[in-house]
Amino acid sequence: MEWIESEKYSMPYNIRSDYVTVYDGYTTRDPIILKFCGGGQAVPSAVSSGPELLVEFTTSPYGTFTGSSSQVLPLYGFQLEVEVIFVDVQSPTYTKNKKPCEFWVRGSGRGILENPKHSLAPNTTCLYHLQGIGVFKTFDHLSLSRRTNGLMHQPQSRFKVWISMMKFNLDPEFGQMDETSVGAIGVLQTQEDCSGMLRIWDGALREPPQCKDLNCASDMPQVHPSLVQFCRGTIPRTCDRSNINETYARPCTVSESYVSSSDSITLELKNTESTVLRPLEFKLKYEFIDLHQDGLPLGGGEHDCNRKFISSLMDRKDPAIFRSVRNIFLFGRGGTRNLKCIYKFEGMRGERVRIKLRKVTTMNRQCMSRVDEDINRSFCYGETTAKVEIFERPYHDSILLPRGCLCNSSNSSHLPVEYTSTSRDVEVHFIAFNMSTLDDPDALNFEGMFEFIKGPTNCKDGRRKFGPSGTIDMTFGDLECRTRPWLIEPSNGNKFLYVRLKAIFLRKYSPKRTMNTTVVGTSSYRCETKSRAVLTTAEGLTITACPLAPDSKAYEFVEIFSAGWNERPNFALVNRSKAISVEFLRPANGDFSFNWMELIPRPTISLADCQYKCSELNACVNVSVWCDGVAHCPSGDDETFLQCSAIMKLPTEILATLCLIIVLFCCAFAAFAYKKIKRKLRGSTMLQTRLKSLSSMDTAVLDEKEVIC
Repeated sequence: MEWIESEKYSMPYNIRSDYVTVYDGYTTRDPIILKFCGGGQAVPSAVSSGPELLVEFTTSPYGTFTGSSSQVLPLYGFQLEVEVIFVDVQSPTYTKNKKPCEFWVRGSGRGILENPKHSLAPNTTCLYHLQGIGVFKTFDHLSLSRRTNGLMHQPQSRFKVWISMMKFNLDPEFGQMDETSVGAIGVLQTQEDCSGMLRIWDGALREPPQCKDLNCASDMPQVHPSLVQFCRGTIPRTCDRSNINETYARPCTVSESYVSSSDSITLELKNTESTVLRPLEFKLKYEFIDLHQDGLPLGGGEHDCNRKFISSLMDRKDPAIFRSVRNIFLFGRGGTRNLKCIYKFEGMRGERVRIKLRKVTTMNRQCMSRVDEDINRSFCYGETTAKVEIFERPYHDSILLPRGCLCNSSNSSHLPVEYTSTSRDVEVHFIAFNMSTLDDPDALNFEGMFEFIKGPTNCKDGRRKFGPSGTIDMTFGDLECRTRPWLIEPSNGNKFLYVRLKAIFLRKYSPKRTMNTTVVGTSSYRCETKSRAVLTTAEGLTITACPLAPDSKAYEFVEIFSAGWNERPNFALVNRSKAISVEFLRPANGDFSFNWMELIPRPTISLADCQYKCSELNACVNVSVWCDGVAHCPSGDDETFLQCSAIMKLPTEILATLCLIIVLFCCAFAAFAYKKIKRKLRGSTMLQTRLKSLSSMDTAVLDEKEVIC
């Protein structure tokens, strides 16, 4: 580009005087961007659209080209300063052709669009074509017939265009003073001036419209509706605060911007006067919104990110890629505070689901994930407001149980994280809370693979248990059936569960704690087996233990309570599942066992205390656990002789009568014994008196057969 500026004072040309003409090119056939003569104001800068610019000086017999009349001596002729400006030829501020003035912006990202850097000739129309184009390979494992029948429910266009206006300004006419205040969007005046304007069309326009009226309402009202028109003195929807640093500015909303109904938007910039004499400027942000989502919709609505993948609807069974949603309106920069997307995988009967997470990005958060080598599962630590979690539904109508968590995989050396389910229902949850303007699809995203594989068909034993109590004796059979979880559920929602397992405690993971989520116990070197027991509550509390055989001499136990038990006395307000999952991973041939029982918190009023209770747990228990031969209470109170004697089980009235009889019997026995002892004492006294009398007789002789009693 070439730029010229006159050092002489000048004004728009007059045919009666000498004048200068500036052409946008090297011939007089090119567009005229400026004409001026002497005696007026300073000449504004004129910039060509390319590497050539022609300056033509025309003389007149009626006058001479002079400077301002305020000068002492007239200045004849003119003087120009010429400078070469370098611009990016790939940017939308540079046009390769003078006519038409047209720019193309295609892609899937975002950017800032501004007015051309060169001067525009009078009556010029520039068109900006913005179109979204995909770059990612989409999920294509559904059959062609199902895709064409509309089961995908994808929008008609994969992309939409989002426009946020930051600035629009049309200077007043040349030579006039602007006495009004100028804001970020232009001049605040009562009269509308559309001699220079910017119009946004919803759709793709190949040619500038020939409108009969200002708003083009009667020309193309339906095919390509006009979203908005910016003129001097009008203030449509704007988001001028986006000129501030995005870190601190509130995000632009849909009510402050414009969104297309298809993948294209056309901007029409039109001026009736040269922009050299009357500059026309605009600045806006554009973004291509990617609406594509893998799989089938789980809910409804364009902005619903819940998806499902059904094995019976897939023609191909090889591993497939699934990615997180990229709709900016679901993220912080699009105005959303919280995000939760559910990806549900439904296998057919006899199938299992294999999930492999290859990448998880959670920027702007101090979060990391580590893999527990003992159980080969990943857990999240730190600021877990953004994460990806894997859940499994052990039975088709049961609750979801957590099976892994991953965040900010850039700090993890255990990728990919893989999990193979023991059932046919798996869910992946993509969660982000308290998002800010820094959170967008580039800062929060994940990518994974899934596959439906065949599972064992000979696992017939039911591992879903109900009831007030029970004991599970593990006698392992088929290798593929050993790792299936036991799901223990209370009989109703008002009761909690207590599970006790003879094992060595290794570690505990609590998702409610943030910076220190793991409690480490005994090292695994004490374990006599490679088997691991994993106890999990519905809220994600996970305990890893080394199981011990029932005949082991080690007296160590691991216990776990249902979710909400530790939140007493507000347990009645806790609305969550109270089920507990028990898994045995890598179980060797041998016997392991665990037992459970239902609990009800003891009442706070002592007069209403329950009859059967575990004092150390501060809980009431069902009568069926009392004296059943298995110690359910940690102290074993439910199996003591005092509690389990047959006499102690008699009714209260009979026990009272027996006690009375025993007391009377004891009293009678005591009286009889007292009399017997008293008679013996009296006989002993008489014997001693007689012996004394006999000893005084020197001639007394005792017969050896005489018996004194």
